[in-house]
Amino acid sequence: MPISLARLLASRDWYPQISSGGQVSEPMRFIDLDAGIPDDLSPLANRVCVLIGTTQKPTDAIRRAAQLVDFTLTEVDIDDDAFIVVEDVELAMAALIDSTNNHATATLALGSVLRLTQQLTLAEAIAAEASAYSTLLAGPEFAAWLHSRSSKKIASGVEIERVLTSITGNTLSVRMNRKLRLNAIDGPMRAGLVDAFSIALADPTLEVLLTGEGPCFSNGGDLREFGTTPDPATAWTVRMTQHPGWYLAQIADRATAHVHGKCAGAGVEMPVFASRVIADPDTTFFLPELSMGLIPGAGGCVSIPARIGRWRTLWWVLTGATLTATQALNWGLIDDIEPIN
Repeated sequence: MPISLARLLASRDWYPQISSGGQVSEPMRFIDLDAGIPDDLSPLANRVCVLIGTTQKPTDAIRRAAQLVDFTLTEVDIDDDAFIVVEDVELAMAALIDSTNNHATATLALGSVLRLTQQLTLAEAIAAEASAYSTLLAGPEFAAWLHSRSSKKIASGVEIERVLTSITGNTLSVRMNRKLRLNAIDGPMRAGLVDAFSIALADPTLEVLLTGEGPCFSNGGDLREFGTTPDPATAWTVRMTQHPGWYLAQIADRATAHVHGKCAGAGVEMPVFASRVIADPDTTFFLPELSMGLIPGAGGCVSIPARIGRWRTLWWVLTGATLTATQALNWGLIDDIEPIN
């Protein structure tokens, strides 16, 4: 059951449970915002747990408090980034508990990173995300996911040039070309994207059009590479030196991304750095990282909240929901819906 904000502030019960064996549990606290809003909410900045508000009557005071918690569930139709409108608050709480039950550490890390990145510069925010992501790669939740995949064999397809570039007029076309693997982003593709975006960095007269060949823009990072970095320090260094999203962000005002098909993980996180994102009507968007014991690590803790707010970003990752193009447009994740050839 949700507790009042006054009770939470008095008890300061905003730390997770950690067993003697190091197992983390109870990463969330549910808060009944209808029970009253204390005047001084500044101590909430000291929390570690994810704080989720609930309300049936979002008054001005509650809307102020909702800005400070991690998101607020309500059955009231309200257009506010800090609120998640659901059909049944109790069922939504139960679903969140279920989805985070085996991923408490990743849940805590995600909430913390999203609260932090909104206060940082782009470079600082990318570094913060990379630090948390690389740490989680060494954790038990990711290890459990990796073990669950250990017996699965992924057939290797014919590999061709990962990224194709061409210049027509003042437009640099950047096309991901790994369609046999649904444009799964591996090391060579990351390097190819960085090289392509570097062309535009060197020539400020170029506009950039980012697309993906085949049935989808990109289904995210290549799962065959997950767990292959030797240690967290190396993982952090790779993310800080071969980060397509970071390069794209530096030319964002000149960049347009056309996305289509089932976009997942990095296939969502990277393109939304562009100042304009256009989606085919049948496009869907999915962030699977929590189920892997991770957080978005391709810039998603920076690019996505910049578009839809940290509150909706957190809810989206924690629930593993799939967004349609229409939902993405309503939230501001994309800028337009157009059929894409």
